[in-house]
Amino acid sequence: MIAERLLTTRAETWEAENENGDPLNRTMGVAWLGGATLDNEENYLIKKLFTAAGAVSVENQARI
Repeated sequence: MIAERLLTTRAETWEAENENGDPLNRTMGVAWLGGATLDNEENYLIKKLFTAAGAVSVENQARI
């Protein structure tokens, strides 16, 4: 269910390029806030996963 919603939201909000034709390849419809109990390796993998999915905002609660 989560993967389906992520892919649906990504497809609906995908921005391939801006009005000048410059490539963006991102989605502003998905963001992630990691928990403070996750270790560095888990946060690294989550950041990689969501960046590959096109998310721009990936943040960790421990830093906030």
